[in-house]
Amino acid sequence: MRRPPPVPKFVISPSQSERSSISPPIDLRQTFVDSFLAARELQPNSVRSYQQDLQQFMDWYDHPWNAVSQRQVIGFKSYLIDDRKLSNNTVRRVLQTLKSFYRWMSVSGHVTHDPTKGVQLPEAEEGESQELSDAEVEQIYQAVQESKFPERDQAIITALLHGLRGEEVSNLNVGDYQTQIVEGYASKQLHIREAKADSTGWVVLFEEGIAEFEAYLTWYREQLGRPLEADDPMFLSYSNRTKSQKQRLTYWGIREIMRSLKEQTGIDLHSHRGRHTYATNLLIKYGLGEGEAMKLTRHRDRRSFKRYTNKKEIYAAQVAILKASGQLPS
Repeated sequence: MRRPPPVPKFVISPSQSERSSISPPIDLRQTFVDSFLAARELQPNSVRSYQQDLQQFMDWYDHPWNAVSQRQVIGFKSYLIDDRKLSNNTVRRVLQTLKSFYRWMSVSGHVTHDPTKGVQLPEAEEGESQELSDAEVEQIYQAVQESKFPERDQAIITALLHGLRGEEVSNLNVGDYQTQIVEGYASKQLHIREAKADSTGWVVLFEEGIAEFEAYLTWYREQLGRPLEADDPMFLSYSNRTKSQKQRLTYWGIREIMRSLKEQTGIDLHSHRGRHTYATNLLIKYGLGEGEAMKLTRHRDRRSFKRYTNKKEIYAAQVAILKASGQLPS
């Protein structure tokens, strides 16, 4: 019995407009990255940093996560060092992110092996403290007086010079300015509720810092035309886009203030230099020990704090030689 002739099939190709409307295939690797980031309690800046680190690997090697071997991870490390010419500290950070991601992938059952195990991190390089001099701090405060909102911006600079990170300043609420009793003394402090690496805690304000915040809060209350409430953002954005909505000043808004002050003063200024200044001053100006200074700056890693103890040791050596040579009184 003869088979019937096959029925012809017509394949209609999509038009150019139809082709352009077809969505590209979803990169499933990113869905795992999204789940990894969602599973961790990270600040927005940390989320961006983790994403950028993992994106570097995804751009370098376009295979699924479960197809990555230790050989590829070692090759990626060589690429970062030899081709990208990145510093040891940057390579360490990227590889630590990749290691953290694969630990989560393994524990979550998404992969059966961790290709980052056994891959050594490059030796950490000791950074240098980038503290501001007293003259530079004075110059910055003078420049702030020319800003559109000197009361607010001066309080922001004061918070940064008390060791707060830019994002921590953005996250402050009015209620975070509190009185704490220490040895029977009423100490004004800032409560850091949200912080990098869960480095929450309390920041003791110096007398000049208290004066700055008291003056600022008086001005702030007058601007709002009502009593301040505990959950009011400590710092509002007064940009044309957000002024009428009374929105919280973001980390990027603080960066813009730093950029403007950098242009005015010529000082290489970014928000973290305030933190460097605070840590260095605790050790040198106020003579605190390393452990005490680490508690106040909410540092957990002695290696990252080493830049400040190095500065103290250099300063002590300079004082010693000046005294020994008779240039300073003993």
